Order: sequence, then C-alpha cells, then structure tokens
Amino acid sequence: MSTRHTLLLVLVGACYLAWPEPANAIPAYARKYGTSCLTCHTVFPKLSPFGEAFRRNGYRFPGVDSDYVKQAQVALGQEANKKTFPNSVWPASIPESLPIAIGANGTSTFYPDKTSSVPRQNNGTQFSISDIVAEGHLWAGAALDDKITLWGELTFSSGGVDIEHAQILFNDLPGPKHLLNLVIGKGFPTISSFAPHSSYIADLAVTNVPVTGIYGASGDPFVLADNYPGAELNGVIAGRADYSIGVHAGRSTLSSAFNSTDFHAHLGFKLGGMRLDGEGAGGNIDALHPWAETSLTPYGFFYRSIEHFGLAGTDGNGQPTTTPVDDRSITLGGGLRAQLSSLELNMGFYDQKHNGGTDVAGEVRADVLYGELSYVLFPWLVPAVRVESVSLRPTGGSSVNDVHLMPGVAFLVRANVKLVAVANIELANGFPTTAGGEPLAWQGGAADWGSLVLAPRSAVNRASQEFSSFAVNMMWAM
Repeated sequence: MSTRHTLLLVLVGACYLAWPEPANAIPAYARKYGTSCLTCHTVFPKLSPFGEAFRRNGYRFPGVDSDYVKQAQVALGQEANKKTFPNSVWPASIPESLPIAIGANGTSTFYPDKTSSVPRQNNGTQFSISDIVAEGHLWAGAALDDKITLWGELTFSSGGVDIEHAQILFNDLPGPKHLLNLVIGKGFPTISSFAPHSSYIADLAVTNVPVTGIYGASGDPFVLADNYPGAELNGVIAGRADYSIGVHAGRSTLSSAFNSTDFHAHLGFKLGGMRLDGEGAGGNIDALHPWAETSLTPYGFFYRSIEHFGLAGTDGNGQPTTTPVDDRSITLGGGLRAQLSSLELNMGFYDQKHNGGTDVAGEVRADVLYGELSYVLFPWLVPAVRVESVSLRPTGGSSVNDVHLMPGVAFLVRANVKLVAVANIELANGFPTTAGGEPLAWQGGAADWGSLVLAPRSAVNRASQEFSSFAVNMMWAM
C-alpha cells in the first residue's frame, strides 16, 4: 500500500467510511410498489426488519409479489404461453416506465488537529470539501415475474465508471417457498444474516482489512465484503434460519486469463421478532415503529480466498519491479444482532489467516472485532457509536493493533436525503516510533508498511492516540 496512507486509511480505510453507498432497496422499488422508502428503510441504506425480508426474498414482497405492484407493466408474451411451454417462451413482464434510479454521495471532512496525519501531508489543511460530491450512482431493479428479479448498479467517480452490481436472482426454485434461491452475477457474497450496509454511520457492517495491501501488494487487495462475480445459493428455512453457499472469482491484479475460485458459506438463526422471510403471523409490522422488534439473531460464516497479486519492489539497478505472489486465506467469523424495541446492538468478529500475505512476512493473521450500538430516537434521527479493533500478527515480526472509535448521528432531511456526522478517533499500539515518540504509521509519507510491521519489538511504541477527523457525509437518491 502506498506509504502516504495514514493509519486510519490503511487499517480501517477499506470500510469506505467517508462515502457510504446505497443498499439494494432503491427508489425504483418505491415507484414499483407505490410506497415510501421508509417501508423498507430506517435511515437508508439501513434496512428495517421488513426491508431485510424484502432483500432476502430477492427484492420481492412476501406473499405473491405481483399482487402488490402498482406500476403499470408491459407483458412480454401471453399467459397462455405457459400451457404450450417448452414449445414457446415462458411469459414475463417489464415496467412500463424505466426502472431506473439515480443518486450521489460525498463527504466534507474537518481535521481538529493540524499536526495530525492528514493535515501534515497537506500543508496543514484542516478542512476539505473537495469530495463533497464524490460519486454518482445509476441503479436499476425490476422483476420479470414472481420468481425472477434483475438488479444492477453503475458508480461514477473521478476514477471512471464501475459496475458495482449486475445480478439475476432466480427465486423460489423447486421446494418450499424461500428455501432455495440462485443469484448469478456481480455482487456481495452473503456472509451475514443482514445486508452488507447494515450500519447507520459506516458504509459496511463488516470491517474490511486489506491485509496484503498493508504489506505492500500493488493493485486492488482482497477484502471480505466487496463486489465479486460469482454464483450463490441462499434461502430461508422455516422462516427462522437462513443460509448461503457460493463461489466467486478470486481477486487477481496480475495479467491472467483465469482467477482462482473463492468459496464462502454462512448460517444464521433468528429468535423472536419478524420472520426472516416476512411471512405469516411473525410478519406483522407496527405502522408507527416499523423498525422496532425484540429479537436475537446469531450467525457464523466461512470464507476461503486465493489471491494473486504483485508485490512492488526494485531490482539491482533501482528500477521498479513487481513480484508475482499467491496468497491463500481462510476466514472464520460470526456475529449477532440483538434488538430491544428501538435499541439495536450489532457485533461481529473474524480471524483471517494468510499463508502469503507478503514475501517477507509469510504467514499473517488478522483478528478483527467490530460493534455498533444505535437507538432510533425519532424516525429521522438515530444516534450511534461504533467500535472497530484490528490486530495484525505476522510471522517473524511484531504485532500491531488499532482501535477505531466512531461516535456519530444519522438523520433524514427527507425520506430520500440523509446526512451523517461522525467523529473518528484512533488508538494505535505496537507501531515503530519516530524520535519524537509518534507512531511511524502517522508520519505522512515516511512509513513503509513492510518494515513497519516487521520492526523489532524493542523499537515499537506502546500506545498513542489521535483524533483523526470529523466528517459530514451526504447522500441522496431519487
């Protein structure tokens, strides 16, 4: 990873805290069903219990989805074609108007201490609005019938255009309803019982740690929660248990015709509250408090990844080189959501073991903990506090630890316009220090992550803290 990145951006930066992205329930669905965004969301992209059921059902309402559609549809074939199948194409439909939604997000950041990491790298600048509009989004979502759904997202930024999602969801395959669904395309592997954006003040519920990137890998390093091409089977069992099992293309930043195949699986169970599929008596909604329920949902997951990347270096003549490296990682983790009416606690952890995190360190282990406590004070105002802890333990080198504290508040200006204000406080332990006693990781442009993490224990600092930043994030969608 480039040495200009600070401790915040390196260890916790893969959370993309500054630029939250939307979840999969988009304004196009609100138009489809003729309902408010608050039917599925609290402060978007955070989903309510009904919104989670809608997501698990392949972006369809419980019951018979077409019974709830208010938007005019164009028939792609006649209903009678079902009787002549396979000698005719099975009929489908598309919305009469384009199922498209647009949005944008960005951030303004204030650095309270001009001697802290980022201001030191930028001539003492303490306030930045250059990313107040950082990304634009184009979303599409539509059902072809009661069993097949299409979903896609394009993201526009200064770096270009990226296909974030492009999926076909085949729902309710043979067997009991909601038991077996197939998702094909590019999207987030399911490693939790809840949506990947299940946080009020961060982008992702799971704390991403780009281990190989920290140790010098060039390109786009592997992280747990990201958009990958692949296929996944998932479903809900008897309304209370959910599972997923899938394969997807591994991360490769080298010139290769084929990526490795990664594998993931997860299993969860919900006690109390709305059923995971939103069906039956357990699917009742309190119209005044649709976010509120009393429930406990534990889950666990497994993830195997094979990553191909290039390790940047120099040859004997000082010319830049890239050394091909293969890294196999195994991740075991779990989490839970405990909810008591408007009070919600989300916690998670994982242990990730890399056999080739770097050609110097060899094996690297990452222990990651994260938790978020929130309370829906009003439907438009949610205070929350999030804590993230990352510990890296390389073979033959010193361990380093980082604790990230995020107190914040999320609120809706309108149902489709939100602001999030959040403070970022860092506590580092085990990093090599400068002559002045400051962690080397906070000396902008001076740190080399390979030598930093592998420094002798006699040269490390016990603990240092920094009030990294205060950010105000903005997002709108329509």
